[in-house]
Amino acid sequence: MSEASRAAGTTMSGAYRGGAAIAALTSFLIVWTTIVRDDGTGGGFFMLILAAAVGGYAARFRPDGMARAMLGVAVMQVLLTLLIVTAPVTAQVPDGVFKAWLFGGVFTALWLASAALFSAAARRGHGSRTADWDGTRRFPDDT
Repeated sequence: MSEASRAAGTTMSGAYRGGAAIAALTSFLIVWTTIVRDDGTGGGFFMLILAAAVGGYAARFRPDGMARAMLGVAVMQVLLTLLIVTAPVTAQVPDGVFKAWLFGGVFTALWLASAALFSAAARRGHGSRTADWDGTRRFPDDT
Protein backbone atom coordinates (compact mmCIF):
# COMPACT_ATOMS: atom_id res chain seq x y z
CA MET A 1 0.00 0.00 0.00
CA SER A 2 1.41 3.37 -0.93
CA GLU A 3 1.94 6.16 1.59
CA ALA A 4 -0.40 8.43 -0.40
CA SER A 5 -3.30 5.97 -0.28
CA ARG A 6 -2.70 5.36 3.43
CA ALA A 7 -2.74 9.11 4.13
CA ALA A 8 -5.89 9.62 2.07
CA GLY A 9 -7.66 6.74 3.82
CA THR A 10 -8.47 5.04 0.51
CA THR A 11 -7.30 1.55 1.39
CA MET A 12 -9.67 -1.23 0.41
CA SER A 13 -10.27 -4.30 2.50
CA GLY A 14 -10.65 -7.79 1.11
CA ALA A 15 -14.38 -7.59 1.84
CA TYR A 16 -14.70 -4.41 -0.22
CA ARG A 17 -12.75 -5.94 -3.10
CA GLY A 18 -14.90 -9.07 -2.89
CA GLY A 19 -18.10 -7.05 -2.96
CA ALA A 20 -16.88 -5.09 -5.96
CA ALA A 21 -15.78 -8.28 -7.72
CA ILE A 22 -19.14 -9.98 -7.16
CA ALA A 23 -21.02 -6.88 -8.36
CA ALA A 24 -18.85 -6.70 -11.49
CA LEU A 25 -19.22 -10.44 -12.12
CA THR A 26 -22.99 -10.23 -11.68
CA SER A 27 -23.18 -7.32 -14.12
CA PHE A 28 -21.09 -9.21 -16.66
CA LEU A 29 -23.20 -12.36 -16.30
CA ILE A 30 -26.42 -10.37 -16.71
CA VAL A 31 -25.13 -8.78 -19.92
CA TRP A 32 -23.87 -12.11 -21.23
CA THR A 33 -27.04 -14.08 -20.47
CA THR A 34 -29.24 -11.29 -21.78
CA ILE A 35 -27.38 -11.29 -25.09
CA VAL A 36 -27.48 -15.11 -25.31
CA ARG A 37 -31.20 -15.38 -24.45
CA ASP A 38 -32.39 -12.40 -26.52
CA ASP A 39 -35.97 -12.80 -25.31
CA GLY A 40 -36.98 -9.16 -25.13
CA THR A 41 -36.45 -8.69 -21.37
CA GLY A 42 -32.99 -7.19 -21.73
CA GLY A 43 -34.05 -3.61 -21.07
CA GLY A 44 -35.04 -4.35 -17.48
CA PHE A 45 -31.82 -6.20 -16.79
CA PHE A 46 -29.70 -3.41 -18.21
CA MET A 47 -31.57 -1.00 -15.93
CA LEU A 48 -30.42 -3.12 -12.97
CA ILE A 49 -26.81 -2.64 -14.00
CA LEU A 50 -27.39 1.06 -14.50
CA ALA A 51 -28.99 1.28 -11.03
CA ALA A 52 -25.95 -0.45 -9.50
CA ALA A 53 -23.57 1.97 -11.24
CA VAL A 54 -25.58 5.07 -10.34
CA GLY A 55 -26.04 3.84 -6.76
CA GLY A 56 -22.31 3.30 -6.42
CA TYR A 57 -21.55 6.73 -7.79
CA ALA A 58 -24.15 8.36 -5.51
CA ALA A 59 -22.59 6.55 -2.54
CA ARG A 60 -19.18 7.80 -3.65
CA PHE A 61 -18.14 4.15 -3.71
CA ARG A 62 -17.98 4.05 0.10
CA PRO A 63 -18.71 0.61 1.52
CA ASP A 64 -21.71 1.63 3.63
CA GLY A 65 -23.42 3.29 0.66
CA MET A 66 -22.42 0.48 -1.68
CA ALA A 67 -24.05 -2.04 0.67
CA ARG A 68 -27.31 -0.07 0.54
CA ALA A 69 -27.06 0.32 -3.24
CA MET A 70 -26.52 -3.42 -3.80
CA LEU A 71 -29.39 -4.23 -1.44
CA GLY A 72 -31.60 -1.89 -3.47
CA VAL A 73 -30.52 -3.58 -6.70
CA ALA A 74 -31.34 -6.98 -5.17
CA VAL A 75 -34.84 -5.74 -4.39
CA MET A 76 -35.15 -4.45 -7.95
CA GLN A 77 -34.00 -7.88 -9.21
CA VAL A 78 -36.76 -9.60 -7.22
CA LEU A 79 -39.39 -7.18 -8.55
CA LEU A 80 -38.19 -7.65 -12.13
CA THR A 81 -38.27 -11.43 -11.65
CA LEU A 82 -41.87 -11.19 -10.38
CA LEU A 83 -42.81 -9.16 -13.46
CA ILE A 84 -41.24 -11.69 -15.79
CA VAL A 85 -42.70 -14.73 -14.00
CA THR A 86 -46.23 -13.31 -14.09
CA ALA A 87 -46.02 -12.26 -17.74
CA PRO A 88 -48.36 -14.32 -19.94
CA VAL A 89 -45.63 -14.97 -22.49
CA THR A 90 -43.47 -16.67 -19.83
CA ALA A 91 -46.13 -19.33 -19.28
CA GLN A 92 -46.05 -20.19 -22.99
CA VAL A 93 -42.35 -21.09 -22.93
CA PRO A 94 -41.61 -24.65 -21.78
CA ASP A 95 -40.32 -24.41 -18.19
CA GLY A 96 -40.40 -20.63 -18.60
CA VAL A 97 -41.62 -19.87 -15.10
CA PHE A 98 -39.07 -22.19 -13.49
CA LYS A 99 -36.22 -20.74 -15.57
CA ALA A 100 -37.28 -17.18 -14.73
CA TRP A 101 -37.36 -17.97 -10.99
CA LEU A 102 -33.98 -19.71 -11.22
CA PHE A 103 -32.39 -16.88 -13.20
CA GLY A 104 -33.80 -14.21 -10.87
CA GLY A 105 -32.93 -16.15 -7.72
CA VAL A 106 -29.30 -16.69 -8.68
CA PHE A 107 -28.76 -13.04 -9.54
CA THR A 108 -30.60 -11.84 -6.44
CA ALA A 109 -28.30 -14.04 -4.33
CA LEU A 110 -25.24 -12.55 -6.05
CA TRP A 111 -26.43 -8.97 -5.43
CA LEU A 112 -27.10 -9.86 -1.77
CA ALA A 113 -23.64 -11.44 -1.43
CA SER A 114 -22.11 -8.25 -2.78
CA ALA A 115 -24.16 -6.18 -0.31
CA ALA A 116 -23.06 -8.41 2.57
CA LEU A 117 -19.39 -8.00 1.70
CA PHE A 118 -19.73 -4.22 1.38
CA SER A 119 -21.52 -4.19 4.72
CA ALA A 120 -18.69 -6.19 6.30
CA ALA A 121 -16.18 -3.70 4.90
CA ALA A 122 -18.23 -0.80 6.30
CA ARG A 123 -18.37 -2.40 9.76
CA ARG A 124 -14.59 -2.62 9.75
CA GLY A 125 -14.44 1.08 8.89
CA HIS A 126 -12.48 0.71 5.65
CA GLY A 127 -12.79 3.95 3.72
CA SER A 128 -16.21 4.82 5.10
CA ARG A 129 -17.27 8.00 6.77
CA THR A 130 -19.47 8.13 9.79
CA ALA A 131 -22.08 10.68 10.76
CA ASP A 132 -22.28 12.28 14.17
CA TRP A 133 -25.64 12.57 15.90
CA ASP A 134 -26.03 16.09 14.49
CA GLY A 135 -25.55 14.86 10.90
CA THR A 136 -22.06 16.27 10.34
CA ARG A 137 -19.72 13.94 8.50
CA ARG A 138 -16.25 13.06 9.66
CA PHE A 139 -13.60 10.45 8.98
CA PRO A 140 -13.49 7.56 11.50
CA ASP A 141 -9.95 8.44 12.62
CA ASP A 142 -10.85 12.10 13.34
CA THR A 143 -11.49 12.83 16.98
